[in-house]
Amino acid sequence: MSTDDLIVLVVSLGTVAIAYGLAYWVFRAHQDRSAKVGLYLLFGIPGALLVVFGAAYAVNGRDWGWTALAVGAGLCLPLLPSFRRLYARWTPMNAKSPVDMSGLCVVLAIIGFLFVSYVVNPEPVEAGGDASISAFLVQFIAEIAFAFILVGFTITRSFREAIARLGLVRPTVRTVIIALGMVIVGLIVVAFSGVMTTMFQPDVSRDISRITEELTSDVQNPIGAVLFGLGAGAGEELLLRGAVQPRFGLLTTSILFGLLHNQYGVSFVLLGIFSIGLLLGLERKYFGTTAAIITHAVFNTIVVLI
Repeated sequence: MSTDDLIVLVVSLGTVAIAYGLAYWVFRAHQDRSAKVGLYLLFGIPGALLVVFGAAYAVNGRDWGWTALAVGAGLCLPLLPSFRRLYARWTPMNAKSPVDMSGLCVVLAIIGFLFVSYVVNPEPVEAGGDASISAFLVQFIAEIAFAFILVGFTITRSFREAIARLGLVRPTVRTVIIALGMVIVGLIVVAFSGVMTTMFQPDVSRDISRITEELTSDVQNPIGAVLFGLGAGAGEELLLRGAVQPRFGLLTTSILFGLLHNQYGVSFVLLGIFSIGLLLGLERKYFGTTAAIITHAVFNTIVVLI
């Protein structure tokens, strides 16, 4: 294992441990009033400070000030009961749940950070060199762990209950056929968005090709592509479509999914990724997370091999 892989492993383990501790705190807040008050302090104090300092620096022309302001607003807004009630009108979230409140704080803070990052730097983000198969696998395993933590595994739910909450079911022949059909739709969407980017954003298209090549160079073989496809399919779908979407809705989850793919910059490809997020979200809603995992896994495997 290389030094970079070891760093990825240590950071992932630390982040998962912190997430579990926070999840335990959040789920306790259902019965413990002091834990609930603590959540307001946990998100409200840093959120308010980020809003104040972010606004001050943004007025003075500092780009990172807008980032701080967006993250702070994301942390603070869900603390307002009126905001949660408004959000709950068009999403499945429970406006009275401290779990949903905390989750929305984190989700909106991440969306705020990523959105401003795109505004400040619309170009595709450099990958920083190729990533090894082991680093990818550690990332995907961490995403699966996050998904189980978010739904309260070992805290309020058993393994079987967590599986049901995440939308995992035994695949049937019908499920597989539908999932593979969605792969074809996804490939068409990506091909169209790629052509549009090449036509209207040729420089961006070249950057995307170069960055993607760098990022996936270690998995551009049949075994690597399959491992990458399965890992990304299981990790991202369990976390986003399995854990997040049933609480915060299809649109919020698809926006988050699209923004997380910053290697595409502001481009037609990014719009295509957002569209695929909607497709996977609809698939999860009507056919379960298992179908979305199959689609995502097969889609990524094909794209990497191509």
